[in-house]
Amino acid sequence: MDSVISEDFAPLAQALEARAAEEEDYSAQLAVYHRGELVLSQSVGEHLSGDALTCVFSCTKGLGALVVALLVQDGLIDPAAPMASYWPEFGAGGKNALSVGEVLSHQAGVLGVPGGVPSQVLLNSAEYAKVLASMPSIWPLGQNIVGYHAITMGVLMEELVRRVTGKELKEIFEERIRKPLGVDAYIGQDPALESRYRDVLPAAEAPAEFFDPFSPAGLAVNSSSGFALDSGPVYNWHELANAAQVRELGPASMGGVASAQGLAAIYAASFGAVPSLGASRGLLSEDTWSQVSTELVYGHDRTNGLLQAFALGFMKATARNNYGSIFAYGHDGANSSLAFADPAYQLGFGFIPSRSEGARETSTGVQLSQLCRQLILAKGAKAKSS
Repeated sequence: MDSVISEDFAPLAQALEARAAEEEDYSAQLAVYHRGELVLSQSVGEHLSGDALTCVFSCTKGLGALVVALLVQDGLIDPAAPMASYWPEFGAGGKNALSVGEVLSHQAGVLGVPGGVPSQVLLNSAEYAKVLASMPSIWPLGQNIVGYHAITMGVLMEELVRRVTGKELKEIFEERIRKPLGVDAYIGQDPALESRYRDVLPAAEAPAEFFDPFSPAGLAVNSSSGFALDSGPVYNWHELANAAQVRELGPASMGGVASAQGLAAIYAASFGAVPSLGASRGLLSEDTWSQVSTELVYGHDRTNGLLQAFALGFMKATARNNYGSIFAYGHDGANSSLAFADPAYQLGFGFIPSRSEGARETSTGVQLSQLCRQLILAKGAKAKSS
């Protein structure tokens, strides 16, 4: 990652340094694009220094949602249309009326299979899609019930993309987003980049957590079968992320590998020009990013009890997770990573720590995003007064 600290955003760099001083061996990357210009790119600690890449967990869902957004813009997907109009088998079990928007905003109630699925299915998106298509929802439909589809959301997005393009989601991401911009954010990491990969570290505090395999939370994480690898099942997120098999496969639910600068660059280019990356205009028109980032559901999540809000595959800001404005769209990840676009602030933001922070009243990523917005507002006020 290039080191860049512009004068107006120096307090943000200082805040990251202060956070690093709170915790021994703390390491993280932070990057910010403002008005299409890289204004901050900084790493603290050794683990994620230099050109390091690491897993970004569910930030990958946000990258997958950008692929879906491009297909909406192309006229290939209508968020209001029934998912079954693109994927007929999905209509089984009473799900025929579910719209694409409802499915991709975590309202479908196909969190997973009671008791888990075997190894040959969990990381085989096309096979898992067949299973999900045949299932009924686990809750009454049409009532705005939301429940985080931790693993299956990636499968749902991937199968939708297959049905309308005949291609894999990661292929379109590479062809239309990552490669043209030339940035470090991958869905399906090239083995040639393996020397740059840094393991996700175990959380500093990891209390034992019981996932009943027949509960919504247990379904969402395939709890009784663990996470399937060729070498056998693993039972925690950081072990899964650190498996080369998973990085190369790149499941859209959680398998992306990136730097913070790569994530920030993609989100900046999603809505606006980024001249340094050869992007003369945003990947999405204003009409498109407005449509796909519109909040579709808000409420207490059935899997974790938290207040959540989602758009078309994107996580929206809430009072609990106040990462951006009402126009912001992005996603966070299980290692406390955060990446988003905020057109109101002309902002592309990426933050990746080396390990999950665990329970904090306000995550470091959200705190930094709030300071970033304050600095932009202060800069605008100063410009008006001069």
